[in-house]
Amino acid sequence: MAQTQTQIDLDRLADEMNVILTDIFGRYVAQGSPTKLGGLRFLDVQSSKTFAFEKTEVSEDKTGNLLVLSAPYRGTEEDIRKALTKGPYGKEIRRVTVRGSADAGKADKRFVEVAYYMPTASWLTDEAIMDFAKKHKMTSSRDALTGILKEKVLPPASEVMEYLISEIRATLDH
Repeated sequence: MAQTQTQIDLDRLADEMNVILTDIFGRYVAQGSPTKLGGLRFLDVQSSKTFAFEKTEVSEDKTGNLLVLSAPYRGTEEDIRKALTKGPYGKEIRRVTVRGSADAGKADKRFVEVAYYMPTASWLTDEAIMDFAKKHKMTSSRDALTGILKEKVLPPASEVMEYLISEIRATLDH
């Protein structure tokens, strides 16, 4: 029974994280444009490439969530794996998947999806939520939970996306 409850909570946290990621997405849309595929996909004008914050997932061990991002790539699968591992939060990578584009007109284009582990269950203990609410003078534990997620998710998500964009831009210059 406890595992089912944890699963439900982590699913809800994943949905909440997706909403929080719109903060970062908005910055990229201001610099480029959203794509016709919708979701949190955007066109990086400088590279003319599409990047995305994919749907956040529950980790396999059910202790947290996976922040999933996608980006185009060139080179070998081994090259992109090495570059990602060297990047920010490289030790938190739980999955790297290489796939073709979902867009029929771009069937020959390759994308990498990378999933970063976020220990959300350990961040959101009752004590942590109460402490955050007290510190920020909040009366709602829901607001405190959202505040903790913003504080913990936005910086790494932003760093990792910036890294992906800079790596792709660098491969285009070669």
